[in-house]
Amino acid sequence: MTNSRTADKFVIRLPDGLRGRIFDVAYRNHRSMNAEIVSRLENSIDIEQELDHQKNLVRILTARVDELEGAK
Repeated sequence: MTNSRTADKFVIRLPDGLRGRIFDVAYRNHRSMNAEIVSRLENSIDIEQELDHQKNLVRILTARVDELEGAK
């Protein structure tokens, strides 16, 4: 795990009210705001990758069904 001194840092501007919302949800999840933001970013990227994988599988299966239906 990377420590805070060597971790990559990125400054972000938050819309009005978002900082408070992040604080509230981080508090409820017993995390720091940073840990909450990192967790949510990681989760959203993982979900997007999984959706891309599923879309690719649907394309493959659809093509295969079309092949099989054409062979009738």
